Amino acid sequence: MNKKHIFIGFLSLLLLLTAIFVAIFLTLHFNSNKKIIMGPKILIDHDGGADDAMAIFIALLNEKFFNGPTVIGLTTTFGNVDEDQSFINSQRILNIINRTDIPIYRGSKQPLIYGIETDRFFGNDGLGDIEHEEFKRLNPEKKHAVLALIELSKLYEGDLTVVAIGSITNIALAIQLDPGFIGRLSHLYVGAGHVYSENSTEAEFNAAMDPESYFIISQNADPEKVTVIPFSEIKTSLTTTKEWRVSVLGSIPTKTMQVLNEYERISSANSTHWVMLDPAVMSIAMARDLVEEIKYSNNSIILCGNDRGINTNEYDLSPINANVQLVFSSNKEVYQSFLIDIFSAEMNQTA
Repeated sequence: MNKKHIFIGFLSLLLLLTAIFVAIFLTLHFNSNKKIIMGPKILIDHDGGADDAMAIFIALLNEKFFNGPTVIGLTTTFGNVDEDQSFINSQRILNIINRTDIPIYRGSKQPLIYGIETDRFFGNDGLGDIEHEEFKRLNPEKKHAVLALIELSKLYEGDLTVVAIGSITNIALAIQLDPGFIGRLSHLYVGAGHVYSENSTEAEFNAAMDPESYFIISQNADPEKVTVIPFSEIKTSLTTTKEWRVSVLGSIPTKTMQVLNEYERISSANSTHWVMLDPAVMSIAMARDLVEEIKYSNNSIILCGNDRGINTNEYDLSPINANVQLVFSSNKEVYQSFLIDIFSAEMNQTA
């Protein structure tokens, strides 16, 4: 072997080692940018109302004081307010609880086909129409919410729980783009729909916002992965008195609760009792022991005619023949104690 061949061989080896080094460096750099988080994680898909604010606070306080799942992001959608306002409200909520580190992924602005108009139940801005609230402006992530849902489900396969408490368009689009999306989740909680009965013959707000999206989810659901929490059943088992909300829960002397009281000032003035779907959904996702009855169901939704947006169910099924777990009843005393513990933790920490 002459010197030329030795030189070429040495150069080839050097280039190979350099390529390996660069590949290792880029891999480590790429993974470090992703900030890999260990353990259970939760992503909250919401529509920017006062009920969403309470649900988000529950998740963040549970993470901080009770070693709950790590909140890795908020995805925004329309519902209580339009998506633009939902993004603004996400910033306000994260500022209040000093968690501006949490990424916000902006999502769907309208239903797949058509839905209903918001009822402004929590005010025009969704958070009680408070004037002159100061907050640090946050930039959204560059990635759209739907793509973020897909990518995070891959990055944290088996460890990511998604809690959907608004119109569910983002979730449906993630499924349409990637049919394996639900299968990679630890669990999907859907706060939407009613159980049809003589006392509940109208479409529920979140489901009616985008019935086609609800249908897509139901067609791709797996009862081991998807729990549906209908508002009708929350009304039946978790309705509390307005006095309890104001005098017990609302009297907890923390900034978080004071803000929530302000966020609910319009809805409270127009209500004789207190019941909200989103905090109940988040509480069930955090503490399944407050659920008393689960039914396996073949759950769907009507898309046409006067019954558009009304849910259908077939019960008494085995998990093999069902598509969802349906929360049928929950324990009000356990729920109330859970809320008091969550929102008092901040006070106890600083006492």
